Amino acid sequence: MREFPPINRQAEDAALQTLFFRDSEFEGRSCRLSISNYLAFLSMRGSEIQDEVNKLRNALTQPDPAHLERDIVSLLHARNWRFHNIACVAIACTGASESLLAELWSCIAAGSWTSPQLAATAAYVDPEFRQKATRLIEDHRTYYKSIVSLGALLSELAPELPSSEAARACLDLAATIDRDESGSIATSWRKNLAEAFSAA
Repeated sequence: MREFPPINRQAEDAALQTLFFRDSEFEGRSCRLSISNYLAFLSMRGSEIQDEVNKLRNALTQPDPAHLERDIVSLLHARNWRFHNIACVAIACTGASESLLAELWSCIAAGSWTSPQLAATAAYVDPEFRQKATRLIEDHRTYYKSIVSLGALLSELAPELPSSEAARACLDLAATIDRDESGSIATSWRKNLAEAFSAA
């Protein structure tokens, strides 16, 4: 079962230089601040969520598609969950090309503190979610939170889909490690995401 990957400082710095952050100042020091409240994206519910989604959506109208995709990929290459949360909502706003979907699935496999949100995003945007999720669940190298999240989403979206012996073994092991109820977070977040975007 894959452990959390090490931090790559260059990838973290690159994520801060994307269009999702702006120059600001805090206590007299220059810094980069998110253009939207990524904490609101943790649950995707609350009175402020529409405003935060709209802030992100408005920012995404400016860059050309290649620039936008490059910046979302930079967020996914970092390991900080804050970047991943922003990437999830950005992908939900814009949809995803095959290459961006590949990056999203790679991030899910590698793991994140917000693996449930990443998995739920894949369920929301990828028409091949069932097949890809099944492959990752069966791979013991997949991050355990991702396995639990994908398993819960599959159970909800495709309860008729039979589980292989490899999938059941990985799910059982991942469930013994996971202490954060990743599965219920993933299913709730997918529903909240769909509701937020249906209301937008």
